[in-house]
Amino acid sequence: MSRTDAPGETGHTRRWRIIAIAAAISFLGFFDLSVINVMLPSIERTLGAGNSAVQWVVSGYALMFALALVPAGRFGDASGRRHALLIGLALFTVASAVAGTAGSGTVLVVARLAQGAAAGVLVPQLTALVEELFHPKRRGRPFGVLGATASVATAIGPVIGGLIIALGGVENGWRLVFLSNVPIGVVAAVLVWRVLPANPLSDATDRRPDLIGTLLLGTGIMLVLLPALQREQWPGPLPWLLLPAGIGVLFAFRSWETSPALRHPPVFDFRLLTHRTYRLGMLLGFFYYAGFTSLPLIFSLHLQYGLHRSPFHTGLTIAPFAVGSALGALLGGRHVERLGRRLIAVGLLTVLTSLALMTALTSITGTTFSVLNSFPLLLAGVGSGLVITPNNTLTLAQVPRRDAGSAAGMYRTMRQVGAAIGLAVITATLLGSVGANNGHWPTALRHALLVELGIVTAALLTNLADVVGSRRHPLDSAA
Repeated sequence: MSRTDAPGETGHTRRWRIIAIAAAISFLGFFDLSVINVMLPSIERTLGAGNSAVQWVVSGYALMFALALVPAGRFGDASGRRHALLIGLALFTVASAVAGTAGSGTVLVVARLAQGAAAGVLVPQLTALVEELFHPKRRGRPFGVLGATASVATAIGPVIGGLIIALGGVENGWRLVFLSNVPIGVVAAVLVWRVLPANPLSDATDRRPDLIGTLLLGTGIMLVLLPALQREQWPGPLPWLLLPAGIGVLFAFRSWETSPALRHPPVFDFRLLTHRTYRLGMLLGFFYYAGFTSLPLIFSLHLQYGLHRSPFHTGLTIAPFAVGSALGALLGGRHVERLGRRLIAVGLLTVLTSLALMTALTSITGTTFSVLNSFPLLLAGVGSGLVITPNNTLTLAQVPRRDAGSAAGMYRTMRQVGAAIGLAVITATLLGSVGANNGHWPTALRHALLVELGIVTAALLTNLADVVGSRRHPLDSAA
């Protein structure tokens, strides 16, 4: 295929056709990330899975997602988005079929690890497609579409999952959720094959993979996250020695990536961190995902284990978040060019307000709990959309097109690492508080929400630092 056939030079209709396919793939990946929240009791009962297996079914997906993002972004830069998307869809489809037919907790964990890795291959290609298809000043709306799709998938996953479990029963409902990915994955692969160009858009001639850098980055992230993810299986302080070891490996990764001895493109070009907006946008994404990703999970645990509600009731309770997320993402994509980082500040303040309201309502029980929390969840969804989509657009605005894949991969890796750490810390706070308060779930939920409030506040402070920096260095912001 010639360069004139590249998507960066296609007409308006074809560009948006590609974005529509990207949105469908995004929905598939983020749906599976969230639907697991309402499936855990059914999986635990059907397979007799222990606490360790259940923990890895949830966190293993997020961990492999984080590990795959950066090398997958660079792979897409070199080999082309179509090639990378087809590989990711094939792995995701096969892993979903294995998960849906799993006969033991171990098989299900392996399948979930493969699903997470596949999602990590898919997601950076989608962000990079926007970078390659649209001028920087016109990326707000396509990012808004992807952001709305991801937000809706994340929020509506528990609703659809709860409904399927209600219709299919405890034994088979959760299996049907996984198996439903198979036909969707096949159709998506056919569309990718037919619509996306085969050739990479990157002008780079050296496409050799940075195997040492990839190994160092993956090892460092794994060592940092393992103590938090295995906190129940590895009691005591000794496993936490892996944390400084992981940080040391990440410093070695930085040294290697900036070494004159490196003769081919690195996994991540640290020169990108010289852009203040990219640097602070990555930090904001880390804090925000650490503080907010666990909200659907802790609500699901509280509703199913604390208030003894069904998966379907749990999904309906979280449904207002889906509506708010879609609305906020679309509004964010439409107004980010005019309001910039100030829009993110509005979103973060909205999220903090919603978390404060939820904290005040933790003592409510029964159906009243679900009814009264509908407005805070709607508010939280709107605020989340006003944060995620604009931050995607602004953080990647200064990145050169040739680095779109790796920059998006590192950005999303920071978000997923934050999500995995926040998930571990906040769920540990919830479950630890349940044990310390004689099984009193309202107190445990309040403690978990207070931790979320603190972390999201750190995201707000990061955003305010960027707003102040933009005023002091307006030329840098406009670059």
